[in-house]
Amino acid sequence: MKKVNILVLSIATALILASCGNDTANNTKNEAVEKQNKTQAALELKDMAGRDVSFDKIPERIIALTNADMNIIYALGGTIVGRQTTDASGVPAGAKDATEVGNTHDLNLEKIASLGADAIVASSEQNLKDVPAMEGVGPKVVLTGANSIDDIKKQTAVLGELLGKEDKAKELQANIDKKVAAIKEQQKGKKVRSLLVLGAPGSNYAALPSSLSGDVLETAGGENVAKDFKGVENFPQYASMNVEKIVAADPEVIFLMIHGGDEKETEAAFKKEMKQNDAWNSTSAVKNDHIVVLPAELFGTNPGIKIDEALDYMADEINKVDN
Repeated sequence: MKKVNILVLSIATALILASCGNDTANNTKNEAVEKQNKTQAALELKDMAGRDVSFDKIPERIIALTNADMNIIYALGGTIVGRQTTDASGVPAGAKDATEVGNTHDLNLEKIASLGADAIVASSEQNLKDVPAMEGVGPKVVLTGANSIDDIKKQTAVLGELLGKEDKAKELQANIDKKVAAIKEQQKGKKVRSLLVLGAPGSNYAALPSSLSGDVLETAGGENVAKDFKGVENFPQYASMNVEKIVAADPEVIFLMIHGGDEKETEAAFKKEMKQNDAWNSTSAVKNDHIVVLPAELFGTNPGIKIDEALDYMADEINKVDN
């Protein structure tokens, strides 16, 4: 009986040791696979939507769905094979022949698929929902966006990683820092009461300091009269227009950014309302005809690497009011 018990115990011990051996072997194998996968991923980055994106090589064929991304890519020394459908006047010379693939809100997946791209750079605000569809036709998606000048620096860093141009990205970031410092020094002490309006067909919104244009305004010496307004639910960087509060704050200048629709019509309708409305007519901005339509390529959308031009433009207009 004792011999039987010893035999059973020996068999059980052997099975346990074998199991441990298999577990160790499996763990070693899993670690080897993970190490191999990491080795195969030549590039791993976190995009501006907080997504981890990996590539087995530095992307060479890139599609840019926003002008900001396109301009930063070329400033970094990169190129693109596809771009958003837009007027080519503000497109870098090297990108004019890139295939147009629609816009952030109207993608042409067939054209995207035809380009055999490695990566597509899109808007974190508008294209997060489109990632499965875009990646379903081939390229990995990297999302970017900016609601502040600092965000443009982060955007530049992400694209620098994507292109393997980190040193150039740091140089561009340093240039932005120098420009911001110079503008702040130039505009020191200025507090021109300002209203920044995003005008679209049938609606107007007041830009808050948490928006990119609002950040540019304050950096350039403007005091945002809508700074305490509450952002709208799906558009938190902008607030509904509260005419009573705006009139009470008496803006000295009103800036208009036009988004969508016919720019001339939107501008004419806005100015007509300002001039014909008694409440608006009581403000210093309307009385002194300080209503400024901002260039679309610098305001309303992310100007990207052209942020230096946006800062100069805003500072110049602030100074016209302050003189």
